[in-house]
Amino acid sequence: MSAFAAEAAEDSSVVADSVVAAQDSAGVEQVAVADTLAKDSTAKDSSRHKGNSIPLPRQSAYTGYGLLVGLAAGVFNPTKECDCLGVWQGQIEYFYSDWISAGFDVRFFGGDLDTDMMLRYQRYRANVRFLFPRERWSWYVSPIIGFESTDLEDFREEWHNRDDEWWIPLAPKDTVREVEDCEKMFSLDGLSIGVDFGAGVNISKYFGLTGSVLYEYNFGGAQMLTLSPGIAFNLRQVWRWANRNLSASWVSVESGFQRYFNRSVDSWAMSVYLGTTIGF
Repeated sequence: MSAFAAEAAEDSSVVADSVVAAQDSAGVEQVAVADTLAKDSTAKDSSRHKGNSIPLPRQSAYTGYGLLVGLAAGVFNPTKECDCLGVWQGQIEYFYSDWISAGFDVRFFGGDLDTDMMLRYQRYRANVRFLFPRERWSWYVSPIIGFESTDLEDFREEWHNRDDEWWIPLAPKDTVREVEDCEKMFSLDGLSIGVDFGAGVNISKYFGLTGSVLYEYNFGGAQMLTLSPGIAFNLRQVWRWANRNLSASWVSVESGFQRYFNRSVDSWAMSVYLGTTIGF
C-alpha cells in the first residue's frame, strides 16, 4: 500500500512539474511575442524617419506624411534697367496622404528699384499638390491661387501718368514718363491663378536635383512664366539627430528665370535662393 502511495505521489510530482514547465514555456512565448510586437512597433515608428525623402522645388520635399516647413533668402534681378532686390520666402506644407498635400507660402521683395524709388512687395500663394512618387524621384502637378500687394505709394501715383497706356485699359492720355519694365513686374495688385509642374530626383544619397515650370495669370492683365532649376543637399545623411528625428532635412540652392507677357516686358527676370527644408 505504501509502495502504491509513493508511486502515486511520484506521478503527481511529475504531472505538477509538467504543468509548471508548460506554464513557464507559455510565459516565455508570451514575453517573446510581446517583445516581437514591441520591436515591430518601434521599427515602424523609426522607419517613418529613416525613409529617404525626395527634394522638390521651392524648398519642399516628398515624404508622404506629416508637416514640412521651408525658408529661403536670395536676390531678385528684375531687369537691367533696375537694381536687384532682396527676397525672403517662407512656406508650410502638410501631407494629407502619400499622394496629396496642401500648402501656403509668402514671398517678400524689398530694396531700391533705382535712385528714386524704394519697394516693398508681397506675394501670397496657396496650393494643392497631386504627387506621383517613385523610389528615387517624384513629380507633381499643382493648381495655385495667389494674391499680390505693394505699398509703393509714389509708384501708384506715377502709374496714372504712364505713356505706355496700351497695355492697361482706361489709361489717361496725359503722361509724364514711360514706365520701366521692372516696375510693371511689381504692379500686379490683385488675384492670380496658375498651375505648377515640378519634379525632384535623388541622384545620390547626398544630393538631389529639382525643377519646375510655373505659369500664372494675373487679373491685372499679366501672364508670368517661371522656370526654376535647383540642387539640394541631404542633411539627414550627415546629421545623426536629423536622421533620427526628422522626416526630411535639405539645404538647397535654387535659381529662377521669370518672363512677363502681355505687358511689353521684353527681358527675363532672374533670381537665386539659398533655402532649407525641414519635415516633421
